[in-house]
Amino acid sequence: MSKLNPGPEFTPYEPDRLDELIEGDPVGEIDPAIKGGRSGARAVVIQALYESDASGHPARASVNRIALERELSEGDTEFALDLVEECESSRNDLDKRIAKAASQYPTDQMSLVDRSILRVALAELNMQDPAPERVIANEAVELAKLFGSDSSPKFINGVLGALLG
Repeated sequence: MSKLNPGPEFTPYEPDRLDELIEGDPVGEIDPAIKGGRSGARAVVIQALYESDASGHPARASVNRIALERELSEGDTEFALDLVEECESSRNDLDKRIAKAASQYPTDQMSLVDRSILRVALAELNMQDPAPERVIANEAVELAKLFGSDSSPKFINGVLGALLG
């Protein structure tokens, strides 16, 4: 009679890189804690754009809901609303710019997360009083690490490097 190898013991939670990037108690990747400030506002906009692309919900309404859930300050929520408005009003232009820099990846076939991150970064540059390009690019890469796939940070960095460089 042979014994089946049960494999490695299951560990329900193991800290990883995500936990170094967030504040508060460790959480799973499905619901990362989001900091406040402009970083948190950008994250909320990425989530709202993703939801809008995936389900058709209005992105502005999603920003309001997610900002409330994440307890963003009034100022951060206002920034997020302005940013999502810029993303939505210039979507075609943003997508053309992204398509030009990432010609091997048509925007309609690109990961929803990656496309949302790129839209947010480029839209912020169009806004009045934007953060410096380097700050926006670094934030985009950090958000790609948080929300994207393993290849997302490198992809986001490459596309923004081509667009901003």
